[in-house]
Amino acid sequence: SKKTGPYYTQGMPHDTWVLTEGWVDEKVFLEHVDMILEERKKVLMEGMRQFKNGVFFFYIDTLDIVQHMFWRYIDPQHPLFQSDSLYKDTIYNYYEKIDRILGAALKELDEDSTLIILSDHGFGPFRRTCHLNRWLLENGFLALQEGKNQSADFFKDVDWPNTKAYALGFGGIYINKRGREGQGIVSEQEEDSIKKDLSERLMLWTDPVTQEKIVKDVYKKERIFDGAYTGKAPDLFVGFNSGFRASWQTALGGVPEALIEDNQKKWSGDHLVDPSLVPGVIFTSEKIDLSDPSIIDLAPMILGLFDIPDYKKMDGKDHVK
Repeated sequence: SKKTGPYYTQGMPHDTWVLTEGWVDEKVFLEHVDMILEERKKVLMEGMRQFKNGVFFFYIDTLDIVQHMFWRYIDPQHPLFQSDSLYKDTIYNYYEKIDRILGAALKELDEDSTLIILSDHGFGPFRRTCHLNRWLLENGFLALQEGKNQSADFFKDVDWPNTKAYALGFGGIYINKRGREGQGIVSEQEEDSIKKDLSERLMLWTDPVTQEKIVKDVYKKERIFDGAYTGKAPDLFVGFNSGFRASWQTALGGVPEALIEDNQKKWSGDHLVDPSLVPGVIFTSEKIDLSDPSIIDLAPMILGLFDIPDYKKMDGKDHVK
């Protein structure tokens, strides 16, 4: 900081909620975004100048934040779309800003160093918000206490002795398993049939307004994870189709009255959909031997660059030629 000046140390310093709730306008929000980006650029460039050997990592989250908040200006189907807005080119402008920063970083790179640029996900529209716990209630998998038609966050009024499944987080569904959950009722023998029933019904879920299929795929955790901690993951993951996303209430275990609603928030772009719809990207200054490397390959690639053989024990692969 002596050379670059003060800078944010928060993981996510951009205050998206003050824009969402209308406490500041887009102009003020983007001024804050630019201030943070300029700080990050100074720290990046100074870090590269001082860097001698090893691994130098730097994270810039500007594009993520800007796309979350300004996607409504490039999506004609979004409820808050404005075709004549001053901000219709905002996302594209920030891609150019980041590209210029990468150009400056490349100039600092010597011939013995490798530059890796990674994005772990892409982006897409968030037009319709889906209340997964409401869907579970209406389809007989979740129950509420007598006389209740909705429940506040953290499953306040859920009737656990009559609940087979519940949603928590952005798309995770847990089976209310006997012996795992505090008031679990589903036996090991019943679990697979309930998962199958859940998955098949979710794949048929259709938006009554747009007539679009809401779910692209439903994943058992074993399709995604491997290893000692797989058991801690949700039992099922819902891969939403483009335009749909689990609601903020779903993330905290809420059960509102509505099933699907228009997304009226300025947080209008997202990546919490089926991963096939928002693939990440990886670029390197070295040639790689696959067209579709995975994020899980990043660590083996880095270890391979240093000729550290331990990467051969890892799940990912070293694709650098």
